[in-house]
Amino acid sequence: MRPFIPIFARALHAVALSLWLGGLVAIGALVAPTAFHVTHTAPAFAGDLPLQNAIAGGVIGGSLHLFTFVCYGCGFLLLLANALLLRHTARRWTLAAIVITCLLLGTALYLGLSLTPAIDTAQAHGDLATFDRLHRLYEQISSVVQMPLLLLLAVLGALRDTSQRAM
Repeated sequence: MRPFIPIFARALHAVALSLWLGGLVAIGALVAPTAFHVTHTAPAFAGDLPLQNAIAGGVIGGSLHLFTFVCYGCGFLLLLANALLLRHTARRWTLAAIVITCLLLGTALYLGLSLTPAIDTAQAHGDLATFDRLHRLYEQISSVVQMPLLLLLAVLGALRDTSQRAM
């Protein structure tokens, strides 16, 4: 029964990390460009740039709202996986992964509970300057903070698992 726990925890870690990292890439590299391309080339929206941007923004914003909950779930699963691995792997790498996961989860909570509602409010009030500023901040946090932390978490998982095999 004992070998089941580290195998299950590593699989859980891999799935949660893949979902978070993959979702971040998918929305930024696939959903956003596709939404703008479709709205800017569809004959039904021709010549109406505000409508094109509103529809594309709605698709992307809706995707990000849903993805926020995926991030919360992935953060919880990563913490659970690392907690399960504490007794079965190199402690220093697992503790480092827990710290990184807490930073990621804190970032996701900030984006979802603070920044996203502020962006929505600015958009609802037609405050485009504030919307643009907050939107850029959201993009920066996602690409400059979350992406490197997710990659670092992947490296820590590899170090944790490699140092375990070397023991």
